[in-house]
Amino acid sequence: MQSWSSAFCVLILLITTLTTVSGAAPTEIKVKLNDSATLPCNDRCSGLVTWFQKSGIVVAQCNQTSCLSVKDGFEMFYDQYLKGNNSLIIPEADTSKISEYTCQCDLKTISAVQLHVDAVPSVKADLHGNATLYCSVDCSGLATWFRTRYPSDVVAQCDQTSCQSVKAGYQMIYAQYLKGNLSLYITDADFSMRGLYTCECDGTVIRDVEFSINALNSTLQIKSGESLVLDLEIPDPVEVLHDSTGADGFSSGQICTVNGRSVQCSDDYKQRVLFSPALEVKGMNLSHSGVYTIRDARTKEDIHVYTVTVRDDPDPPGEQKIVSSVLKLAGIVVGTAVITIVIWSVIVGICMKKTRLCGGCFKIDNVAGNEEDNQDAEKENILTPYQQ
Repeated sequence: MQSWSSAFCVLILLITTLTTVSGAAPTEIKVKLNDSATLPCNDRCSGLVTWFQKSGIVVAQCNQTSCLSVKDGFEMFYDQYLKGNNSLIIPEADTSKISEYTCQCDLKTISAVQLHVDAVPSVKADLHGNATLYCSVDCSGLATWFRTRYPSDVVAQCDQTSCQSVKAGYQMIYAQYLKGNLSLYITDADFSMRGLYTCECDGTVIRDVEFSINALNSTLQIKSGESLVLDLEIPDPVEVLHDSTGADGFSSGQICTVNGRSVQCSDDYKQRVLFSPALEVKGMNLSHSGVYTIRDARTKEDIHVYTVTVRDDPDPPGEQKIVSSVLKLAGIVVGTAVITIVIWSVIVGICMKKTRLCGGCFKIDNVAGNEEDNQDAEKENILTPYQQ
């Protein structure tokens, strides 16, 4: 009777344990937007390990030969699977990945995980523009804004006596702080200010805000054979992409990656790219026309977009016509001026010559006339004896 009682207790314990495992609340995992997430599942499995979303969609799986990412954005690692670590890795968690996930070994549930992704509000500004990162709460103590990845990197703060701009370009306003408005004001925004910021009151996180800069846009026209110079703008690792509009669609896609002083380019560009510190692409031709994008390799944020047109003619047709017309007009004006000067020079020369000749004749005539008059006078004044 005692043995039966013991066996019954063991049976009840097993049933309770199995019920608890199968009906256990899922593990809660919380991550920030675009951060990586690890969903744990630890159990040696000699068969097929599968991760399901709550909807029943398979996202990743492993077996004794390999691992497979069934859905983009989800990963499992074979070497970890062999060690009994069946964790699911989400490199960049966004709101579309908020769900309950189940880890199974040969269709037997091992663990369940609920993933939460904090949707962080974002604020954008133009380069050298202004921006406001909002935060509102009654705070009687120290209100602080800092770069989320670096909690010691405080940029501005307020307390009951005053506000302080710890770093240039950031500001909090004391009158607003007293009213519960802890907003951070960014003036003269630049690319170094991009990132996630946290608003705190006495060490308690109030909210996070993502700040970014609107992509720069440039339109360039260059002659065939010239170089294209691309400013990278930021020191962070970047990707350089080309969306071709050329006739043969030359080398569309990623053409280079730049990380510090290291530049890696595709075969088509290896011999044509110089870095100093802008990226110079030599030997441009018509097929290289298109859109060149400088993109942050980590955040996938566009930094600078260049729309490039490569032309064969030395100058646009319109410019050629204008230059030709101007040269013709200038030739006509100069030619007319030269002819006018020559004609006036001849006329002036002739007049001057005539003036000298006429002046001499006038003088001679006057002298001759005077002599005749004197002779007549003498004749009149000298009388013969008979006349007297």
